[in-house]
Amino acid sequence: MPDDIKVIKYFLWDHYFLKYHIKKMAQLPSYSTASQSIEDFLTSQQGLMKQPVASCTFTIFDLETTGFFPAIGDEIISIGAIKVKNFKIQYDEAFYTIVKPIGRIPKGIQDLTGLSEDILNKAEPFPVGISKFLDFCKGSILVAHPATFDIEFLKTTIKLWNLPNFSVNYVDSHLLANEQFQGLRNYLDELVVRFGIPERERHHALNDAIMTAEVFIKLIENFDQIKSIEELQPNKEKE
Repeated sequence: MPDDIKVIKYFLWDHYFLKYHIKKMAQLPSYSTASQSIEDFLTSQQGLMKQPVASCTFTIFDLETTGFFPAIGDEIISIGAIKVKNFKIQYDEAFYTIVKPIGRIPKGIQDLTGLSEDILNKAEPFPVGISKFLDFCKGSILVAHPATFDIEFLKTTIKLWNLPNFSVNYVDSHLLANEQFQGLRNYLDELVVRFGIPERERHHALNDAIMTAEVFIKLIENFDQIKSIEELQPNKEKE
């Protein structure tokens, strides 16, 4: 669907449909649980940005979504994450959940992600998914590639659900790569090839999170003068 038609459809119909379902969901215990999980996660992050990189736990995550624009109805349909401690991937601490969207899923997205309408209809709603994800991430710094997409998509979705403000600390591994490899394309696919990382099936949130974690380790190993997490990204805009 062309973006201009999508915008018109959202404001004429989808916007009200979304608000109606969110209002219904807000009456359920899972909504309150999600709100508490957000608060608990943000509290657990206090002081972490000043910790030494080597002693911090990072949660590298990836979202699969129905599109690029949550402000006009695109939704999260899966979240994958894995932890990195002491510059090593904790393969036994992996997270993956499928999220039931409110709207209909384009056939192209189903084909791309392997998440059929039947699978998605049996999944848990966003408040349950975000609660489980943030409980998994507690006490860690989030990492995404690029965070300009994944973090902002999370923030916008959480805001649309009228949940607490998601003022989160994170590292953007794409910015790290841009600083290290200036003038080159530094998206995930290019970095996986550049670093000789085994390729996994793309557009699966956990696979993409694992490859991002492998890239992230390569990147931070090259920043041997960095002492604290906040120094990792001197050019990241302060919020």
